[in-house]
Parts: sequence; C-alpha cells; structure tokens
Amino acid sequence: MNTAASYSLPGEDRRRDWLTRVLGIVLLVATGILLGMQYFQPEKRTIAVLAAIVVFGIAWRIDMVSGLCLLALLLPFPRGMVFGSSTTAFIALLLLIWLLRIGQRQSPTPQRTPIDIPVGGLLIAYVLSFVNLPGLDELARALHATSLVVTCVVMFYLIVSNIRTEQALERFHTFQAIAVFTIMALGVYELNHPGASLIRGWIQFQLPEGVEALNVKNLRVGGPFFDYELMCEFCALNLLLIVFMFVRARTVLRRTLLGLLLGLTMFILFATVTRGGLMALAAGTLYLLWVVRRRLRLVPLVVALSAGLASVLLMNFYVANFTHSGDLLARLGTTTFHHGVVPDDRLIAWQGAWERFLQHPILGHGPVYTQVSGARIWFWPHNVYLFIANIVGIVGLGFFLAILWNLFRATRPPVHTLQDPSYSRSFLLIAHTQLIVFMIDQVKIDFLRNAVYQFQVWLLFATMVSAALIARQAAPAPAPAPARPS
Repeated sequence: MNTAASYSLPGEDRRRDWLTRVLGIVLLVATGILLGMQYFQPEKRTIAVLAAIVVFGIAWRIDMVSGLCLLALLLPFPRGMVFGSSTTAFIALLLLIWLLRIGQRQSPTPQRTPIDIPVGGLLIAYVLSFVNLPGLDELARALHATSLVVTCVVMFYLIVSNIRTEQALERFHTFQAIAVFTIMALGVYELNHPGASLIRGWIQFQLPEGVEALNVKNLRVGGPFFDYELMCEFCALNLLLIVFMFVRARTVLRRTLLGLLLGLTMFILFATVTRGGLMALAAGTLYLLWVVRRRLRLVPLVVALSAGLASVLLMNFYVANFTHSGDLLARLGTTTFHHGVVPDDRLIAWQGAWERFLQHPILGHGPVYTQVSGARIWFWPHNVYLFIANIVGIVGLGFFLAILWNLFRATRPPVHTLQDPSYSRSFLLIAHTQLIVFMIDQVKIDFLRNAVYQFQVWLLFATMVSAALIARQAAPAPAPAPARPS
C-alpha cells in the first residue's frame, strides 16, 4: 500500500502544478486587464482593494522576518480605511499569519521580555481610566487612542518574537534605513513644494499659520508625521542608527550609501528648525563618547569633532539661506528659561498640565487628552510624562516609567565598541544612547499625540529588546574556574 501511494504522488503533483499554472496565468491576465482599466478610469476603492490583495499575497508567501521588514517600510505612510488604517490592517494580518504558523510549528512561539509586566500594567491603566471620561462624546476618541496603543503592543511582540538572530536584526535595520530614506525624501519634497499634495487625499502638506504662500520662509518640515518636533526627534534617533550601520559597513558601496543617508537625515533635522531634538542628540552623543572614551585616540577624535562642527555650521547656513526653512542655531541662541529650568515657551503648558493632572491624579482623565473642559481651554502638555499622567494618572505613569527603566537596564551595553564581532552586543551601545535621547527629548514633546509616530516609538522599543535578548544568547560562555591544586 505504501508503494502504491508513493507512485501516485508524482501524478497528483503534476496535475496540481498544471492547475496552479493555469490559475496563475488567468489571475495575471485578469490583473493586467483591471490595471489597464484603472489607468484610463481610476477608482480609488478598486486600487485600494488591489493593493490589499497584493500585500496579503506577499505577506503570506514570505517569512515572518520579511513581513516585518515590509511593515517597517509601510509604517510611516498609513492609509485611512473604514475600520482603521492600513497599518492596523497589516499588523492584524501579520498577527493572523504568525498565529497560523505557530499552530503549524513554522514560527517560534512568543518569548518573555523585560517589559512584560509594565506593558500589561499600562494597558490595564488605560482600561481603568475610562471611568473618568468627561462624557460619552469622547468615548469614540478614547477607544481609538486605546486601540492604537494595543496595536503598537501587538507589533512590539511580533518583532521581538520573530527577530531572534543577529542576521535577522541586521536585515531589519537595513529595511529601517530604507524607510528612513523614504521619509527624508518626503521631507525634501515638502521643503521644495510647500503646501503641495504628493498624493491627494493621502499625503498632502499644509502651510502653517503665519507663513505666506507666495513668500514661504521659516517653514518647518514635518514629513509623514506632519509634526516638525516629532520629525526632529525621529531624525536624531535614526542618525545614531545610521552612524552605527556606517561604522560596521563592509563594502564601499554600502558605506557610500549610508554616508549620503547620514547627510540627508542631518539636513532634514536642521530643516525642522527644532531645538529639542538637537539638544537631546548632543547629550546622547556626549554620553556615547564618554562610554567609548578608552578606545578613542586623540588626533582622530579632534579631526572628527572639527569635521562634525563644520558640517553643523555649513548645514545650518545652507538651510537658513538657500531653502524655505529657518535658522535653527539662531533659534537655539534665543532660548530662555524660567528660573534657569523650564523653557519660557513651555511654562504655561506645563503649569496647566500639572493643574489638570491634580484633578484626577490616580487614574487620569481617560485615554484621550481633551483640550476643552467647560469654559476652560487647556494647552497641550508638550511633555510625555505630564501627558501620560493626565490621561491614565499616576498609575499609568508609573508603569510607563517602569518600561523605560527596564529598557534602560536591558540595553546596558556589554561592550564599549561599535565594531565588536557580535552585531547585537555592539548595537546595544547605540540602543542605550537612543533611549537616553528619547527620554530627554520627550520632556518637551509627547509622542502619544501623533497616531503615525506612536508606531515608530514601539518599533524602537522592539529593536532594543530584540537586541538585548539576542545579545544575551550570543554572550560568550564564562571561562571555567581553574582547577585547585591537589
């Protein structure tokens, strides 16, 4: 019986292959006809359905790491849908595929992370904060804000559970660099076409208040986040990643491309005309230099610092005088502080956020920040810690701080060089610096106010945890203790 079965399989395989080829040809012809019709009479819904089918097919056929790399490319450019955004849909699709492959033992099961408990506590704090919603009018917004956080957490565990090798982490970083390039290219387009629409109804820019359409000046680039402060932070965080990849590049072509991307990212950072991200990056750079100080040589360090300073001055001069943007260093020089601590342009916002926090200090006002309460208009907090304290109270803030603390401990670098043989151990040096830059910069901005940028923050957390878990596995075994003399 076994022999008969073995002889019947090749015929069945030939019939199956023949049927698959016919169906493939029919599908290809039908797709070509449909695309031709859409070229002459485009219909947005049809194009969206076709794109969804293509994305689903690609996600189903490729491995999970490749699917996550594709996700990294799609995250900055979500498309609004009836049930949410294309980002949410793609993450749900990856989650479904992952669960199916876990059932078929084709993908690894979830693994524990250093931030599991505080992440769970933060989600519970979001649920409990609903009791203090000001009214049913805010329920839809609160549910949307909560669903965004849940989706970000799902994406976090998708990345951590599937990127488990140094090769996968390096590959994911490559796609992150490609995504950075697309974002920077969009920033260049925004700078050269103020107020234009790249894709009508999807990616379109608006001139800020006080900027004339005919004589555009002091434009601040927001990119796909449509927020120049968050765009500046994104540039600062990814400059560190690009430097890391540049240092470890093994070919001249790769190093050349990464060098050009480094310059482009710095250019857009200055085009945001935002002080906080530059100051946080400077603090992170000083920390990085302090950690690797024993491996630095004086002459190359002086040359590198001089070249870096000259690049900053030239970049700022070019942006301020030959683009629609403004002068970042001049704006930095006019910064003033209240009693030497709080920036004057944040004083009223922080005072109001603190006053509002004290109204519901335990569980907060609910997952959405309401700027109008009765006859009172509240300024946006411009501080993620005050923002979280306002929406989910001291309970939620405590869990968020626990997330940052556990990440700080997990990313503590085991090596003090960017060229260690272990990719993950070297990256922890950059990851730790990125976390410091993020924590400093979030003192004057809040990432939760932006539905697109939230995913970039949790993506950052995921790569940190993945690197920490991989580095723990790749750590060299301790040398055996010397035998005692008999």
